[in-house]
Amino acid sequence: MIPFSTQYRWAWLVSLLLLVGFLTNSISSYFVSKRNVRQTIVETSLPLTSDNVYSEIQRDLLRPVFISSLMANDTFLKDWTLKGEADQGEITKYLHELKIQYNTVSSFFVSEKTRTYYHPQGILKRIDENDPRDEWYFRVRDMPEDYEINVDPDLANQDEMTIFINYRVKDYQGNFIGATGVGLTVNRVNHLISRYEAKYDRQIYFVDTQGKIVLRPSNSPLLNEPKLQGIQGLETKADALLAGETANLSYKRDGRTRLLNCRFVPELSWFLIVEQTEDAQLQPFRKELFINILIALVTTAVVAWIFIVSIKRHHDRLERRNQELCKTNQEIERQKTRIEQSAASLEKANNELSKLNKEKDEFIGIVAHDLRNPLNGIMGLCEVIDFDEDDPVEFINDISDSSKRMLSLVETLLDVSRIEGHDVKICSQTVSPSSLVEDSCSLFKEHAERKNIQLSIKGESAEDLSFRTDPEWFSICLNNLISNAIKYTPEYGKIQVSTQSETDYVRISISDTGPGISEEDQRKLFGKFARLSAKPTGGESSTGLGLYLVKSMCERLGVEIIVRSQLGKGTTFTLKIPKVA
Repeated sequence: MIPFSTQYRWAWLVSLLLLVGFLTNSISSYFVSKRNVRQTIVETSLPLTSDNVYSEIQRDLLRPVFISSLMANDTFLKDWTLKGEADQGEITKYLHELKIQYNTVSSFFVSEKTRTYYHPQGILKRIDENDPRDEWYFRVRDMPEDYEINVDPDLANQDEMTIFINYRVKDYQGNFIGATGVGLTVNRVNHLISRYEAKYDRQIYFVDTQGKIVLRPSNSPLLNEPKLQGIQGLETKADALLAGETANLSYKRDGRTRLLNCRFVPELSWFLIVEQTEDAQLQPFRKELFINILIALVTTAVVAWIFIVSIKRHHDRLERRNQELCKTNQEIERQKTRIEQSAASLEKANNELSKLNKEKDEFIGIVAHDLRNPLNGIMGLCEVIDFDEDDPVEFINDISDSSKRMLSLVETLLDVSRIEGHDVKICSQTVSPSSLVEDSCSLFKEHAERKNIQLSIKGESAEDLSFRTDPEWFSICLNNLISNAIKYTPEYGKIQVSTQSETDYVRISISDTGPGISEEDQRKLFGKFARLSAKPTGGESSTGLGLYLVKSMCERLGVEIIVRSQLGKGTTFTLKIPKVA
């Protein structure tokens, strides 16, 4: 039986104060978290979602605006109109090809002279000032801007709601001669809304300036609500939203508090509304509150029991307990030290993993970019050959060039992989540098001639220049350096490959008259996937692996590589190879 005599009143008083403190802290923490969650949703989450949806809409509208601009400035369209619109088949074919090429829902041209509405299937109708559906044309004719974005039902597409880009067409003297443009279905925006609703657990919909809900997902719980003013909880707040007096508010619907963000989309003259409940975000805090209350009750009971037992124990018992607590504290400190050491090791390992992951991402980006372009070139040229079988030689040459570029990239990546995996076996033999230099220069002679670059060889007597190395891998190093020199040397430049004998070494130097390498670029010159500020002068591709491969292989071969460069005065790479003993 727990005693309730006056000698234990301090124990019960302390326990009561502890319980009150626990409850006060837990409840206050919950309300602070609730306020922070609501503030985060209103100030960050909802506006961010609204910005993302708005950005997607703007991105989808930039391309059709560009297409409409091209149509409005197309000399064919202007000349065909100014010549009297004689052949209707020409404009129909023109609009049909644009629609297919740019994958639009509709393309059109309305002539100011004849008031004829042309579309990919022929003549749709005659524009009439008394027809309400033709008001858009006369608005475009009189507006000062070059184009507008308008949402209307598409007569040629069963009145499906379509986003039209209406662009004014002018003759060569600047006179208005018609309107042209393309149309995009709003289904893409609808899919975007559905995706964001599913991803962020929010409700997203569009309303016009009168409050009518014009766009929402097919599974929206607001399908039965035609207007914003009819939504429960928004009856008195909708007008303030539509007037732009407020952008954020909270209201209750179906017994749940909902937070709402509203922004105006000027391109569509609609309001974008994003709303969500705070229940999902508060659920972890509610659970934490209940756990804290339970912990408070259990802790208070344990503390009360400890107080009572402690008072009943002798002083020696308290001293022994104190010693045990000291030992426990020491063990905790030791554990803390071990945990800190483990944390430091984990942080170091994490930094290494981050570095490796970054290299992996760069590798994937290079492969995706540089391998895709040659493949696309091969595929495209193969398609062209099907339509031009009389003279396929030029295209076959282009296919061969693209294949060689892709093969060179793959071979470079494989060489790097073999070097880093220590799969390279060095097969040394006595070689003469003159033959290696001549072979390498002959490989790139045609490339140099295409850029009108003078590629020359300068060397000493062969008997003083022999050394031992692996000829295959040494040639790869030499080929990469000569290829780089041609790649970054402008037309009519000069490249000289020279050999020089010293007492214990043979020097092979590759000098060019290119733009040179800055000091900053020289510090990262031999890094993997290094991208320098200088660009190839002939549009050649670069993986950022060539010099890394050269540096790694030179280290394996025992060859020292030296770089001397000055901006505007060219670059010299020198290979310093030990002679035969």
